[in-house]
Parts: sequence; C-alpha cells; structure tokens
Amino acid sequence: MYVLLNNQHGGFTQTTTIAVSGVYRVMLADLNGDGNLDAVVQTSLNAATYLGDGKGDLTAGQSGIPYPGADTLPAQIGDVNGDGIPDLILPADGSIGIALGLGNGKVTMAPYAVGVGQAPGQIFLENPHGQSAASGKPDLVAPDSSVGVTVLINLTK
Repeated sequence: MYVLLNNQHGGFTQTTTIAVSGVYRVMLADLNGDGNLDAVVQTSLNAATYLGDGKGDLTAGQSGIPYPGADTLPAQIGDVNGDGIPDLILPADGSIGIALGLGNGKVTMAPYAVGVGQAPGQIFLENPHGQSAASGKPDLVAPDSSVGVTVLINLTK
C-alpha cells in the first residue's frame, strides 16, 4: 500500500510504503479524533486499521477485524450509534457486521451481525425515513441482486 501526497505542482510524492498482503479496498476516515485521516484496509475476510499522522505516514492500529462471512463487500465507515465515534460496517454473505468504534482508532473485535437478505450490494448510510441528518444516527440501506432493497431503521436512543 502506498501513500502519495499532492506536491501542489500537478503531481504526487510517495511518502510511505506499507507491506499489506492482499489489499482489496481502502477507506479513509478519522478513527481516533486527532484530525488526521486514518485508513481502514480490507484484506480477504478481515479489515485492519492504520493510524495517520497527518504527514503521510501510517502506523498499524488493529488487525483481524472479522467480516460476518466469506463473500465480502466494501466496508463503510459511519457513526451508527450516535456517540460521535466512527464505526465500521462490514457486509458479507447476506449480513452486515457492525464493529463499534472505541475512539482510539480501534473497534470492537466481535462485530454484531444483522441479516439483510440474499446477495446485498454495497451498504449505504442514509436518512430515508425523515430523521434529521444531524441526528448522527443513519439508517443502513442494502440494495440486493434481486432488485430489492433492505432498509435497517436506526432506533438507537
């Protein structure tokens, strides 16, 4: 995995090379509240976090965060429980694993799984049932391959 910084002259400068085996996808978010982007890396059946220093360097945070199945899809990052800390949404095999953020760049290692039906696609965090986007508690929307959509209404208090 490479980190490239904009050199402000129409190009990029490579700052960091991190040896990560089998990277499928990378998502960016501030996982530990320090104002710097961190990385969530999907590798095969797991996800891992890497903490950014704001200068292009990343250090390993947490590895082996499990998906709920083998047929993994792109993870999403969002605050699903309204505590102001980013959580990981890990879809696979008709389920969504939710790993709650702990605020230090780590998440719970035993994500709870919610079934969403057959062959869900990418999961979206949206507010389709009228609650304010400022509520900080998005619903999970899971379109599937059978032209259906499952919406999980967020009832977090």
